[in-house]
Amino acid sequence: MAATIPLLVAGAWLLGQPELAAAAAAAAAVLVVAAVTVRSRRPTLELGRTLHPARVALGEPCEVHLSIRNAGRRRTPVLALDDDAGVFGRARLGIAPVPVGATRDASYSFPTHRRGLHPVGPLTVDVEDAFGLVRSRRVMDDARTLIVLPRTWTLPSLPHAPGDEPEHGTRALSSTSTVDEEFASLRPYSVGDDIRRIHWRTTARVGEPVVRQYDQPWQRRSTILLDVRTLAATGSGTDGTPGTDSTPGSDPAFERAVSAAASLVVLAATDREMVRLVLTDGSDSGFVPAAESVEELLDRLAATRPDPRASLAGALAGLGARPSGRLVTCTRHLEPGERRGWARHTVGYGMRVLLSTGMPSPGETSDRTDSTLEVTWVDDGPLDRAWTAAVAPATPRERVR
Repeated sequence: MAATIPLLVAGAWLLGQPELAAAAAAAAAVLVVAAVTVRSRRPTLELGRTLHPARVALGEPCEVHLSIRNAGRRRTPVLALDDDAGVFGRARLGIAPVPVGATRDASYSFPTHRRGLHPVGPLTVDVEDAFGLVRSRRVMDDARTLIVLPRTWTLPSLPHAPGDEPEHGTRALSSTSTVDEEFASLRPYSVGDDIRRIHWRTTARVGEPVVRQYDQPWQRRSTILLDVRTLAATGSGTDGTPGTDSTPGSDPAFERAVSAAASLVVLAATDREMVRLVLTDGSDSGFVPAAESVEELLDRLAATRPDPRASLAGALAGLGARPSGRLVTCTRHLEPGERRGWARHTVGYGMRVLLSTGMPSPGETSDRTDSTLEVTWVDDGPLDRAWTAAVAPATPRERVR
């Protein structure tokens, strides 16, 4: 309507029609009255927002609850709410007039189709005059973060894997000790050792604390290595075509690798193992009790993105000089030279599993010469089927020592 006023004024001046001038004056008066009305009725609001749940598995719905309280001195007009749910779209809601001091609740839900940490909000509140000519808009910056976890699959357990124990007596291991431990030897006390393991007779003889050292059962220790390199994570799907988009959910092969790592974390928690999550971007959880750390590790995987600075060689070097237990590497694909380097750096693990989620390059031939367990998951079928097909036939003779 505001755009027609100059046209009416110009027409009245050019054509000499006083009726057009009167119409322009009336339109201007209506706009002024509408603006004053909207401004005087601008509400004072307090907003509360909750997400149910705040952590959700990929594909499950999230419900947003909004609580609008009238903190002003007069009743509010009808409120038009526009809530920004980021990649999940926008929600538009209408709220009836709210009396002074009263609260109105509203809610909406949406399905989650993309892994990651997603802001939900801010909320935009619009107030209009009765004719819809003037609008007052207020943005309430109250965003909350929704954590969409990777999809996980229930996997059968890996066979037991023997190996050398490099961390006897640490707090994490002593806190998860079991009756399956066997006494091995005595060693000097270290900070963090369980004082119940002190061998008092030997301590009295040598004059310094000495503790019992135990052998741990090796089915309780797994390292998960996730390859987040951009070259290993980009692509248009399973055909090996390179790409550049690092948005979570944009590359199916990378998403499968993250989902596989998350499934292995859940498996370790179910089996009450010690687990170590290593990413090629340099992050390393160290060995932690999986059952106690599963939420923290899954949150870390939810936020994982491809990283152009990530290095497979650097991650392998960071695994340490005394490998132990099992190693499961989740990657889109390793080229032949990368595969040979990976095999050299991981000798010593009681078991090695290489899980690939992307197709090899055209014309590439496998030069596999070791007994590493290979899991190939290159489509949208269930991971547990591919995992079971590779792991179930495993025998002790197939394990890498």
